[in-house]
Amino acid sequence: MRKRAMSESIGKIIKSNSHLDYVCQVHGPGEVPHPPRPEDYALGTWVRFPAGSDPGSCAVGLVYDTQLYNPDYGVFGPRLSTPAQLEVFSPDYLNETATLLGILVIGQMREGRRAASGFCPVAAQVGAEVSRMEPEEIKVFHSDGGQLEIGYYTLLLSMTDPILPPLLLSVLDGLERLLPEHARIVEALRTNLSWKTHVSLAQ
Repeated sequence: MRKRAMSESIGKIIKSNSHLDYVCQVHGPGEVPHPPRPEDYALGTWVRFPAGSDPGSCAVGLVYDTQLYNPDYGVFGPRLSTPAQLEVFSPDYLNETATLLGILVIGQMREGRRAASGFCPVAAQVGAEVSRMEPEEIKVFHSDGGQLEIGYYTLLLSMTDPILPPLLLSVLDGLERLLPEHARIVEALRTNLSWKTHVSLAQ
């Protein structure tokens, strides 16, 4: 079985809900030679996709949501064709189901170098290919002259979506393993976030 390269495309941008919030449609069977597995776009996955007119510029984001789209849901009437017949006579019909990812943009990179953390000033285009980031790219994104750069931390804390605190905790867990030289700083951030989350749930 072929081992997937982490930098392979997992899908394409189909729309945005805001300047920071994009929607990616995951490649389905038959669309690419090696469709991504669910593990390739799990919550907290680091991704990048082209943004702006500079070919070397890309937005950096985190997968924060997953939605399954099924146009057949709620349709209970009789069918004139079986799924097997549809596969032969209407193959496009089967492709109407889709997996959609919510991606929160939290920074920008240019030609493999961190350009901004916390936002991306330029927008992506519909159809932009979304790829998983490799560990080395994640390290570069968090490096600022040897210092830990995590400008998106405050941005995520300011949002009210209940999934974001546990998502951020998961991100910090990953950074502690990936950046052991900054383990003390990451641990302090995680302890603070865990306390805030606990207090919020207790209220």
